[in-house]
Parts: sequence; structure tokens; C-alpha cells
Amino acid sequence: MLYDLSTLRKLSDNDETFIIDMLQTYKRTTPPALERMQEYLTQQKNEAIGREAHKMIPGVSFLGARQLQEVLVKIEETAKSGEGLKNMPELVAEAIKQSNELIVCFENDFPGKI
Repeated sequence: MLYDLSTLRKLSDNDETFIIDMLQTYKRTTPPALERMQEYLTQQKNEAIGREAHKMIPGVSFLGARQLQEVLVKIEETAKSGEGLKNMPELVAEAIKQSNELIVCFENDFPGKI
């Protein structure tokens, strides 16, 4: 499974409205952040890419999207260290792919709500 809402359910006392709101927020805010990362990539602004990834990590963590979280952490670490920058295009592409898959899962698992 691409995500696990158990942490979010526990934090919200299983408040379905709150959970739906979090998923809608993710769907609304994440694609623009990933677009900015893509733009920064073409401009070779690696620090900016790392900052975008850093901002996304907490929300992704609450959604239990471990694979995406790992990619975002790798992007942030790569941007900070400057090591492996040649891999940055693949990492950003993977983050976009996983995020798009996650949104599709949310829409399928919560039909008409996301």
C-alpha cells in the first residue's frame, strides 16, 4: 500500500472529516510544490529543491506514505550535501510519480470526497 492513515486516524481520533480535509489539502498543495521542484531543477537551484522537499516531508509522514517520504528525504539530503546531484532529476521524477499515484489512490479509496 502506498499510504497508511493509522497515524492520522490516531491523531484525529478517527475524525473522517479531518482526514478527508488532510487528503484534499495534500492534493491541492503538493502538485504545485512538485512543479516548483521541477522548475528549480531546470534552473539548477538544488538548495531550493531541498527546501521544497523538506516542507513536504511532515505531511507525507502523517499520511504514512513511507516510500515517498524516503524519496523526499533523499532529495533533501542530496541538495544539502551536494553529493549525487547527477541523480537529482531521477529523484524529482520519482517523487512526482509517487505523489501522482498517491493522489489517484486517495481518489479511488475515498470516491467523490477527494
